[in-house]
Amino acid sequence: MPEPYPTILLIEDDQNTRELYYRELKRDFKVLTSNSESETLDLLNTHTVCAIILEPALRHGQGWALLENLHLKPQTRAIPIILCSTLDERRLGLELGATRYLTKPVLPNTLLGVIHQVLNNSVNS
Repeated sequence: MPEPYPTILLIEDDQNTRELYYRELKRDFKVLTSNSESETLDLLNTHTVCAIILEPALRHGQGWALLENLHLKPQTRAIPIILCSTLDERRLGLELGATRYLTKPVLPNTLLGVIHQVLNNSVNS
């Protein structure tokens, strides 16, 4: 039986930001959260997600490596990845496979709108 809401994965190591986005996103999505590369990979092995929200500035640079890894793996390559970052590294993010790049601060409502736009575009392509 299909889930009543599409599932997205929110990868953010700042607890306050993660909780803020989670509260807003859970209105329209089933939201899985992660704060590390290993936890993310475990979740992706056990769940099907329609989009990923990623802060590439995770501890120890994990986020950039994770983005590249997800883009290279056949199982995750087609999942839209929205970077939501404190860093102004749009070009690098898009080169490594991100679908969209937002520079923080990002209002939760704005993030929600971008997710819907990305998902609508992927359905219509």
